[in-house]
Amino acid sequence: MIAILSLHDQVIGPANQEEKDAAKAWVEHQVCAEWRNGCLAVDGTNFRLFQKPSHYGETFFDRKSNYSLNSQITILPHNLKIVDYGLGYTGSTHDSSAFQDTLMSHDHE
Repeated sequence: MIAILSLHDQVIGPANQEEKDAAKAWVEHQVCAEWRNGCLAVDGTNFRLFQKPSHYGETFFDRKSNYSLNSQITILPHNLKIVDYGLGYTGSTHDSSAFQDTLMSHDHE
């Protein structure tokens, strides 16, 4: 998380129309023609914690038996540029719940 936040202004930002068009072409060619209008990919991952947090520690216990924080990353699939992210949910939080607090969830454009 520190790496993402320390580079925030240099590597994270909204996609311009040229990047969206390139991502759509990549998706159509690499994935399938039916998804040709898709230009973003979203995935969740957990960042492991060193130890169990002292407050509400059990909520950080994830499905892989680790204490962690959930994160959601939205990227352009053709160049892996990060366009949005959400950090801070406990490891036990499902990806769909964590996604609800990202900008992408609220502002689709």
